[in-house]
Amino acid sequence: MAGLNSISRRRFAHLVGAGAAYAVAQRASLPGTSMQVAASTLVSGAVRLNSNENPYGPSPLALKAMSDAFSLAWRYPDEQADALVEQLAKINGVNREQILLGDGSGEILKLCAAAFTGPTSSAKSAVSLARPTRGGALVFTPGRGKLIVADPTFEAILNHARVNAAEIVKVPLTASFSHDLAKMAAAASEGLIYICNPNNPTASITPKNEVREFIDKVPRQTMILVDEAYFHYADSPDYESVIPLISNHPNLVVARTFSKIYGMAGLRCGYCVAQPETIQRLRPHQVWDSVNIMALTAANASLGDAEHLTNGRRLNTETKKFVIGELEAMRYQHIPSQANFIMIDIRRPVRPVIDALNQRGVQVGRPFPTLPSHLRVTIGKQAEMETFLSAFRQVISRTV
Repeated sequence: MAGLNSISRRRFAHLVGAGAAYAVAQRASLPGTSMQVAASTLVSGAVRLNSNENPYGPSPLALKAMSDAFSLAWRYPDEQADALVEQLAKINGVNREQILLGDGSGEILKLCAAAFTGPTSSAKSAVSLARPTRGGALVFTPGRGKLIVADPTFEAILNHARVNAAEIVKVPLTASFSHDLAKMAAAASEGLIYICNPNNPTASITPKNEVREFIDKVPRQTMILVDEAYFHYADSPDYESVIPLISNHPNLVVARTFSKIYGMAGLRCGYCVAQPETIQRLRPHQVWDSVNIMALTAANASLGDAEHLTNGRRLNTETKKFVIGELEAMRYQHIPSQANFIMIDIRRPVRPVIDALNQRGVQVGRPFPTLPSHLRVTIGKQAEMETFLSAFRQVISRTV
């Protein structure tokens, strides 16, 4: 058995190392870029433009770091987690105690729903925890209050709040597809307000001045979660991160992820920034070591590859511009996009078009009931988008 385990381990390390070497080789082969070809291009089948994934994959440094970390798979990932927290604290200009890692930013959303929402009749007395606890949080106070969200927005947090028996209040986006912050604030009473900015599925932003004023006015007993998953793609002068506002707002939490610009959607690594007391309210709801050692080492390495991030943003911008130009030539408009996907108004029910594209090997986003004529499409590589456009032309010409 020992021999079999040794062979399997060497074989795995060889395969991962080969993948890293392949990515490095591809990095040099793409003119004008350091991006590697992602594994999705090596697998035959559908063109996947349905999940807002980064088609260029992780940094070659991340792939190598994962290969090197295979020999540590039997260890708990405390040292790697500490190293990532240290890096993230420096990058965001905060203290270590203000960073909480998560199994993707999706876990951060779940923690916030668990900690800050619940039946308004629930008791607010503190609950004692058994030792040892994670991060020194020895007690926690059950959350209570509604979850206030835009409609439409990223929906995962809605189910987390429903599991917590919280009331959900949906506030329609404005005519310009920004969050209607005044109505969201008016609907809140304790609980949690969720703001996805840039927003998914619309790729639109809520102007920075409106967000700043909103955060200043919301009462401290109401928590605010700003999801900045697509922060790195936004280049509008009317957009900014709200992390600098955390120092004066104990009710503010900002979520980030390595799934988008860093190309690590399958690895699951994210984090949030908040004041230390707020982080301590989240910790009791989290599984210990929820981020695995491979994701941690990849994230650590990714933060050291600024070129990969810059090129990923550039390629997304260039390809998105190309797609928009082609769509406009066909007289189709879209919601202005500040992310790595676009929402196209196809002026007809979207479900038949989605199905027809899927039959042609092109997967796009699902329907959104509040935007029944809008098609969400991830920005893939140039060749993938050409395939989409070809299929789209065929489908539109046949769909009534």
